[in-house]
Amino acid sequence: MKKIWLFIFEIKEYILLTTFIIISLILIFSNDNSQIRFLRGIAIGSFGTLQSGFSAIPNVFEIQKENKFLRENNIKLSNEVATLKETKLENIRLMKLLNLKTKGISGIISGKIVNKSLTQSRNTITLNIGESDSIKTNMPVITDDGLVGRIVATSEHYSIVQILLNKDLKITVKCQRSRVDGILNFDGFLNLIISNVSKSADVNPGDVFISSEYSNHFPPGIPIGTVIETGNLDNLFKKIIIKPAVNFETLEEVFVLNYIPDKEKIDFEKNIFIK
Repeated sequence: MKKIWLFIFEIKEYILLTTFIIISLILIFSNDNSQIRFLRGIAIGSFGTLQSGFSAIPNVFEIQKENKFLRENNIKLSNEVATLKETKLENIRLMKLLNLKTKGISGIISGKIVNKSLTQSRNTITLNIGESDSIKTNMPVITDDGLVGRIVATSEHYSIVQILLNKDLKITVKCQRSRVDGILNFDGFLNLIISNVSKSADVNPGDVFISSEYSNHFPPGIPIGTVIETGNLDNLFKKIIIKPAVNFETLEEVFVLNYIPDKEKIDFEKNIFIK
């Protein structure tokens, strides 16, 4: 009890001030004098002005809550847009697969790229399909744009593709317009080079090269690339540089052809040339 009285004694000034203010307000509002009414009107008007001013100030906590709600919705919408974009791209890839089938190319197995190297002289890509999907070595790999490469190694669920940008891969090719034959090979740096083309051959920038019927690994007629530069390698042969039909930097999905080279033909020619 003593502590309570001590506390009251310490704040007695505040208690007296509050009491006087309350009494003053009671007297002001109960007095009907014209001057008091005038002061009361000013006080009420000022209070109303202040109240309307404060009400115009945004509630910080409500704004924070609203901003959080909007951010969460924005993230959800962004994820939905990204999903829709991926679905659209997948539909485009499936349409390309159907387009290949309408061209008469059958026995196609689709696969997605799970790893790739494009900065070396012997570049490869890894697919998420393997022996359990009937993938075998030497099967050609394509897109609807053109030739990608061939299968060189397989496991149960994965396979490795030796792509055009690999100096160990050599392909017999043909100019689609002039039917000139040549050998395609990656120079190990930046360019796909077609060699064994005579200096007088009819090959010009803009010509399209396709896989040749003389190839032991690929069916004929698959687009390889377009000539971007021609020149003379020496007094006998041209130097032809082509741009690949396939964009390897953006490549995500490919198709493996159920095509195995004619082993009898390969062995027969090998035996003849050895002799």
